[in-house]
Amino acid sequence: MSRVLIISFILFPFLGLLFGLPSPIRLDEVLMNTVFYVVSLAVINVWLGLGTAWWLIFTESRWRTLVEWLVFIPLFIPVMASMFGMYIVLANVGLVGTYAGVLLVLLVSTLPYSIRLAYNAMYVIGRPLLEQTMTLPPLPRFSMVLFPLLAATMRTIVLFSTVIVLGQFVLVQLIGAGLIPTVTTQLYQSYAGNDVSLALQNTWVLILLPVLLYIGLGGLFRAAVRIMKERLR
Repeated sequence: MSRVLIISFILFPFLGLLFGLPSPIRLDEVLMNTVFYVVSLAVINVWLGLGTAWWLIFTESRWRTLVEWLVFIPLFIPVMASMFGMYIVLANVGLVGTYAGVLLVLLVSTLPYSIRLAYNAMYVIGRPLLEQTMTLPPLPRFSMVLFPLLAATMRTIVLFSTVIVLGQFVLVQLIGAGLIPTVTTQLYQSYAGNDVSLALQNTWVLILLPVLLYIGLGGLFRAAVRIMKERLR
């Protein structure tokens, strides 16, 4: 009974998608902007998340505690609390209403979580094991050791950053000044305008993007790990 109840709670939000037909998904500016931000932030989050976590694990700098505290501040302070300050800074440097400004704000919203995920994964693996990879050049170190060990973490970072990006409306609308349309901003507008068909289309895009990323990255990472294992034999 408890399993049925849990499954019912999970599926309940998706029942409304069965009561209407979505518009055909078109490769327009809205979808292109959304894909651009999802892919860009996924790559940047993996790169900076792993790099910063590696530095925090191995650094002996006296600034480590301060840097760690500053990096993890957004984890317990809501983004909305710092949104006004970010808006003022970006407005003064002319980045409000630009793609770069929206990308920067979304990165600020996602990067702390990516660093924490990477840091926790490396902490579980352990510093002694990671230290053994220091004898390898950077590229073989990553491709032959760190990639197989951290493949699941990288996929989690990508999916986590994607879900956060797709869920952001206020930040994109405010920093983009209404000039940078995404699936999320259009979704709110279609709901407000009672355009059920367009709302369903955008909702399906929000669902399909993470699902396709999950399936695609899973297959890609498994194939890459398999190739690495064959090369090491």
